[in-house]
Amino acid sequence: MKGVLVTVFSLLISYMGMAKDIETLSPDKNLKLNVSVDDDVSMQVYMGTDLLFEVKDIHLDTDHGLVPTRRAKVRSVNRSSVDRIVVPEIKEKFSEIPEKYNETLITFKDKSKLQFRVYNEGVVYRFITDLEGDVVINDEHAEFIFDQSSILTFQQDSSMNSDYEAPYIVKNISEIEQGKTGNLPALLQTPSSVNVLFLESATEDYPCMWLGKGEENLQAHFWNYPKGYNSIKGNSKNRRAILVCEDYIARIKGSRSFPWRIFAIGKQETDLLTNQLVYLLAPECKLEDTSWIKPGWVTFDWWARRGLYNVDFKAGINTETAKYMIDFAANFGIRYFLFDDGWTYKEDLTRTIDGLDMPEVVQYATSKNVDVMLWVTYDLFDSQMDEALHQFEKWGIKGLKIDFINRSDQEVVNFYWRAAEQAAKHKMVLDFHGAYRPDGLRRAYPNVLTREALVEFEQNGGTYKDNPDHHCTLPFIRNVAGPMDYIPGTLNNATKQSFRFNHDTPMGQGTRAHSIALAVITESPMQMLPDPQSDYYREEECTRFLTKIPVEWDETVPLKGKVGDYVALARRSGNVWYAAAITDWTPRNMDLDFDFLDEGREYTMEILKDGVNADIRAIDYKREIVKIKKGDQIHLSMVSGGGWIARIY
Repeated sequence: MKGVLVTVFSLLISYMGMAKDIETLSPDKNLKLNVSVDDDVSMQVYMGTDLLFEVKDIHLDTDHGLVPTRRAKVRSVNRSSVDRIVVPEIKEKFSEIPEKYNETLITFKDKSKLQFRVYNEGVVYRFITDLEGDVVINDEHAEFIFDQSSILTFQQDSSMNSDYEAPYIVKNISEIEQGKTGNLPALLQTPSSVNVLFLESATEDYPCMWLGKGEENLQAHFWNYPKGYNSIKGNSKNRRAILVCEDYIARIKGSRSFPWRIFAIGKQETDLLTNQLVYLLAPECKLEDTSWIKPGWVTFDWWARRGLYNVDFKAGINTETAKYMIDFAANFGIRYFLFDDGWTYKEDLTRTIDGLDMPEVVQYATSKNVDVMLWVTYDLFDSQMDEALHQFEKWGIKGLKIDFINRSDQEVVNFYWRAAEQAAKHKMVLDFHGAYRPDGLRRAYPNVLTREALVEFEQNGGTYKDNPDHHCTLPFIRNVAGPMDYIPGTLNNATKQSFRFNHDTPMGQGTRAHSIALAVITESPMQMLPDPQSDYYREEECTRFLTKIPVEWDETVPLKGKVGDYVALARRSGNVWYAAAITDWTPRNMDLDFDFLDEGREYTMEILKDGVNADIRAIDYKREIVKIKKGDQIHLSMVSGGGWIARIY
């Protein structure tokens, strides 16, 4: 890890018996964690004197019995504090991340441990076990007790073969039916308007946690280890779907640490926009050399080949089409060109279809300073990993998009880690689709640049799910877990009234300014352009503005926001700032303060904003150049589904 250790101290307190209450404060003393050890282990989290929530009956159910045991005896309590700066390999939100927390490590007489940390930004815990041999985890238990009127926002889902693309539901806890489940991140907003976001990190060799509704409260939920698959019917997109499960969730080594359970806490909704707990709690980088990992924009052929025009070749999956798209990437400084579905000969990842000369394409791309990526399915890649990676490296491939994983059990979690490790050996970056949300893998293997786990732009081909309300939700929930491959920047923009389904050339819901602003609002070190390259050539002014937007950021400053309604933030890359704002389907006026700029300097601000007729024709935008300095305020007027974005230099 790159980082500077500022303060570390520890204090060991010995207990021989019951420890009724063990208290830990956040460094700023605004949050308090109280751990109770009695018949079971429970915790209460306070903001000031207000109880935010409780977690009751924290334990593992194993073939060795309950861990910790009922009426557990505390052997010792170790307290420590850390204050340091972490320098990430890939700059998602910041070039430097402060990490400051107070920790309490409780060791029980059965040798199990519970590790708690209290940050200014939240509270976390995890199990540590010291058991001999292999251990079967039947279940992991925790009951999360919030005021029943608290509002829950999460992707409600009931499938162990989830694609993690369910739309967010928003309901009071009391309105969630018993037995309903949903995946993380999940946002709880208390009656006092405090925001608690459920997350997890360091999910290695263990299934992902979901939330389920018990008789009254929320509780931890896990999908069991797979036993039988849909291996006879179908193709590589659904062949790994689980049909039958074992009666346990994991089989593990008995001596290990477990994933972190994270409760990110923000008094204001905008506090969540800069939360970095998932990254900070992840394993440190396992790669000695990361200089080859290149974030960047991507142009790809999935929708693009279906909508090309003004060309003298038949568009499709062929060498001519690929070279045209590579030329486009070179013209606009785009790092990657991606072959999506359809490039393989049948199900052989080492061969291409007729008409596609991969060595010629890659050689041509290299001459243009463009790197080539390939789309593969989980089933084919997992079964052909070694031979495929060797062939890809021989061709000169620099990245993979792995799709249709659609699970989050222990077996598939291990696939993510294996794929990341093996791809890194061949110096290839990764983008996971049909994927569960980020859990810190990208810190251990920074070549994992982004992943899906959301309703993204492609849903516009046949649903209404990817709308401005959704766009105004993502930054507060999904993006807090880590980078997301939303695919912003369509120039095929539609109002709520004019939006229509077209899978081959999807429309985007919202205005042109809204769509381009999403390239700043949505966070990913790898951003993809959805439209045919012909469209981007036709709209060169917007394309130049869009493809200049960085994908790494030295600083992020939240400006305004309300979950599902609107969001505005500023991001800095080097000496250049970008500020962006979007609204839901409600037209909105907003005043933005530019206090984040340096004192004593005058800046030029290039603006793209909703045109005067954008409420009728969503492609209407206006470009302006103005001067701006620290302390100035700008008034924005956004139409329904509108947006505003500025480059400040």
